[in-house]
Amino acid sequence: MTKPTSDSKRLIQLEERVHQLETCYKITSLLNSELNLSNLLDTIMNVAKKVMHADACSLLLVDDNKEELVFQIALSDVGEKIKTMTRLKIGEGIAGSVAKTGEPLIIKDAYQHPQFNSDYDKKTGFETGSILCSPLIVKGEVMGVCQVIHGKKKGIVFQESDLELFLLLCDSAALAIHNARLHLVLMENQRMEKDMEFAQSVQESFLPTSTPQHKNFIFAADTHAAQVVGGDYYDFIPFGNDVLGIVLGDVSGKGVPAALQMARLMSDFRYISQVNPEPKKVLKQVNNILCERSYRGMFTTAVFCLLDMNKRTLTVANGGHLSLLLKNEKAIEEIGHAGGTPLGILPNVEYTQNEYSLKKGDQIMIYTDGITEPKKKQQEEFGMVRLKELFTNHEGSSQDFIQTLENSIKTFIGDAPQFDDLTSLTFKAI
Repeated sequence: MTKPTSDSKRLIQLEERVHQLETCYKITSLLNSELNLSNLLDTIMNVAKKVMHADACSLLLVDDNKEELVFQIALSDVGEKIKTMTRLKIGEGIAGSVAKTGEPLIIKDAYQHPQFNSDYDKKTGFETGSILCSPLIVKGEVMGVCQVIHGKKKGIVFQESDLELFLLLCDSAALAIHNARLHLVLMENQRMEKDMEFAQSVQESFLPTSTPQHKNFIFAADTHAAQVVGGDYYDFIPFGNDVLGIVLGDVSGKGVPAALQMARLMSDFRYISQVNPEPKKVLKQVNNILCERSYRGMFTTAVFCLLDMNKRTLTVANGGHLSLLLKNEKAIEEIGHAGGTPLGILPNVEYTQNEYSLKKGDQIMIYTDGITEPKKKQQEEFGMVRLKELFTNHEGSSQDFIQTLENSIKTFIGDAPQFDDLTSLTFKAI
């Protein structure tokens, strides 16, 4: 028989290399077509076992703390497919060592390797022989480890050519897992976006859809949450004889917890004020309810006003909130100073109230600290001085003033982010 020449050997090697590349191309296409992470891991294991003619294989991923490897899936001829949450410390065992160094290993005889753990063999009766173990690396970072195994009884040992194919397979697997994870995050973000949009629509349904209409007053109000939903709230509560309840407040915190508290508060104010709308008594009862259901230290500041639109009288009770601004033909003064602690901190607090007579042309403004505390990048606040100056000089309608105020704040902060909810309410006697 004619011995193969060096050229024919080279040709065989090249043909084998081409076959490997074709196989890897098919594998890459297969893996990249699967975006469900659980299905992808199953596919990787089945492909690795088949392509490498292995008797067993396993895949481990680095946990979120980057301290341990977590077994995701294992396949072997001994028993069914096994999914576990067994953990392995980085640097421990063969897989842990590969995860730590980022270098693949060819092990001819596992029982001769100092880091081999034979516990799995003892439990299943499988006898491990040769092992190929490779890190799964994406963007220079080890995200996991994949290994294929020959049983010792078959006497087959992995070679360098096997390692080349296995490394190509693991590169494709690592990228596919990375993409599947990104897809999972994207899907979760989209789901959360939809949830938040729904939460926003629910919160907006609690806020007034329009302002009251009356021959003696013009009203305007607006709110902008720092996040999708927020903790600022305002409401107009109509009573008989042209008497109007007005509430504005600020729940501690931001986001969904504050929004949920806000929704309950608005219901509380409406329910309690129907029994007795006297502002100081309304604040006392709402405060006691909040104290009873206190949640993670959340509290709220609030102003509750009773406006008799025929008599043009305003009664104000303040629970730890900012003072109101009253603009008349002479000047601007602060009224309705905080007469008690914020709601939800101490039970049975007695709140005070003050009554004010309004004349034609007088205008009231109620607002949260999101109006005065916005900061530009230089950390300078919008502040009370600017607010009062803007309020003093404005001669248009209440709605025009709200819009002018919001535009002024946006111009002031420039590119700086909005850190707090921004809410203002104003009404003018005409």
